[in-house]
Amino acid sequence: MRVVVLGAAGQLGREVVRDLLARGHTVRAAVRRQPEPALPAPVEIRIADARNKSDICAAISGSDAVVNVIGGGTLRRNEVASSTSSVAVPAAQDAGVRRYFAMSAGMVALDWALFKYVLRPLIFRHILAEHRRVEEIVRASALAWTIVRPSALTNQPARGYEASLELLPRAFMTTRSDVAAFIGDALDSNKYIRQAVFIASRRTS
Repeated sequence: MRVVVLGAAGQLGREVVRDLLARGHTVRAAVRRQPEPALPAPVEIRIADARNKSDICAAISGSDAVVNVIGGGTLRRNEVASSTSSVAVPAAQDAGVRRYFAMSAGMVALDWALFKYVLRPLIFRHILAEHRRVEEIVRASALAWTIVRPSALTNQPARGYEASLELLPRAFMTTRSDVAAFIGDALDSNKYIRQAVFIASRRTS
């Protein structure tokens, strides 16, 4: 399958690229500049501004799926993820790409009292609002989308993941490798079409 990864040069993007290549997919990376360090040699590099629809349409032309892992990387107010999603989603539709993966976070459904009344208003209000904007953009499309809702991301080694359509209890951490594995599995199996999925790494004993 021909898969375009938006945000392929980031920490999560590199894990997604690595997993897709291991599965035998043809991977194209749409990035703002040449990645440093370089991505694996089989990856086709397309220089594209993710906020420019012409760039993104050209980058995803001829592909079967788009995986958008672009994020703001900050708790401060920003609209990086939503502004790029507002370009990538219609570009995918115009290009005839059916399958689309978007990143959100498990916190969109978190209702713990500590989170709702202390952490959300004081720390997470901007990033939570951004995740919700991304979800609204993706849900309004006609794409065969999957929204990925991991718990807090880490760079620890893969542990295997749990996936659920309901918020996972005591799901505190998800490795980026496990997120990539989930995306690869969902792509290969064609599961979770037009669904938002909570994922978390399995707890060690």
